[in-house]
Amino acid sequence: MHRETIEKQLKAENIELIRAIYVGPDGISRGKAFRPGNLDEILESGLGLTQAQASVNVFDHLPQTSKFQPVGEVRIRPDLSTFQVLPYLSGHARMLSDIETIDGQPWELCPRSLLKSFLAKLAEKGMIIRAAFENEFTILKKVDQLWEPLDQLNCFSSAAMDLASSYILPMISALEKQGVMVEKYYPEAGHGQHEIPVRHQIGLQAADQQVVFKETVRGTASANDCRVSFMPKASPDSAGNGCHIHFSLWDPQCQRNLFYDADGDYCLSQTARHFMAGILDHLPALMAFTAPTTNSYKRFVERCWSSSYICWGPDNREATVRAASGFKGHEAATVNLEYKPSDPTCNPYLALSGLICAGLDGIEKAADPGEPVLTDPALLSKQEQQSRGITGYPADLASALDALAQDDVLQAGIGKSLITDYITMKRAEIEMLEALGTDAEKQAYQFRF
Repeated sequence: MHRETIEKQLKAENIELIRAIYVGPDGISRGKAFRPGNLDEILESGLGLTQAQASVNVFDHLPQTSKFQPVGEVRIRPDLSTFQVLPYLSGHARMLSDIETIDGQPWELCPRSLLKSFLAKLAEKGMIIRAAFENEFTILKKVDQLWEPLDQLNCFSSAAMDLASSYILPMISALEKQGVMVEKYYPEAGHGQHEIPVRHQIGLQAADQQVVFKETVRGTASANDCRVSFMPKASPDSAGNGCHIHFSLWDPQCQRNLFYDADGDYCLSQTARHFMAGILDHLPALMAFTAPTTNSYKRFVERCWSSSYICWGPDNREATVRAASGFKGHEAATVNLEYKPSDPTCNPYLALSGLICAGLDGIEKAADPGEPVLTDPALLSKQEQQSRGITGYPADLASALDALAQDDVLQAGIGKSLITDYITMKRAEIEMLEALGTDAEKQAYQFRF
């Protein structure tokens, strides 16, 4: 977006504050706001930030063992191309931001800069990625001073659509005013749970769109006297909130879907199979990024549409990776892969970086994903699972972090500094949750993301 266009919008919309938003490794959208008159200065010099801020967990606790302590400075650098007036909050605008060193270089703990580096690696191989994050969330209303789910109706219920209409329509309007194209909407199976799938985007824009989506859904809910939670599993008797990632690789001109082969099994190319195999091979470690909270692992229950076994299958919604069939007449453009063990508490830049890192390893090794699973893997006997090499997901976040610490490919690709600090931060989070006891997860995860 041109500087002159932004200046016109600032005046026309009477903007008083511009937010410079970044997403730290903890997955929380954070930032600082500044007055429009300071825009040129901020674009040139950025906003000051202690480097330790990227090492804090959801409780804003900085582990003593973190490499990055309160001595040292980085800069929040807004990306002018992401400027948006907030349609749900009068007088406010937003820009997404990178974290840079004082001399303007990408900082080693900046997830957005990390994703840029992986997109460059794809470009070197003549590929770009198109992706979309498919969010589920819980709408809550205040009842006797407590926040309760808006409804307890059925999946895809028309009656649930009626109840949520006054909240959902402003959400959709606000999203589309910011260029986020809504494709569908429907109530989901959980209490007060709803889903709004959006149009895929290319590369960095896909992760940026996920940040805008969550900011907008949360902000619009607040503006309409309700609240939204992205907590993965708020209640044991209700379905959890997932955030499936749909993705495909394309040629540099975005004319040819490299995952599509009309003659391949399930219309999948060898590139798609290799990329998928890389993801399956590195899955336990990947889940430290895509299912990054202790609460995330309570969602992975057999036969609950969340997936809980490491496998793939065509249109298999209980598999780790679903080979999504294309739409009639548009197969070449719509065949894609869906990654299931992800939820909305993930940092989208880290999640997409991890998928690319693992997928590229699969391509480089010409890895084979094995035979597809054509049933719910939970229905296979233990002997059948064992003979086919099908194993369950990590039992908890600590196990996923252990796998990440031992994954040489992700260590080398993502960087030991970021991974070491991430593991340190997350292990400190686990310790704090264990110490706090009852309702600690709700305190940590219900409304922070």
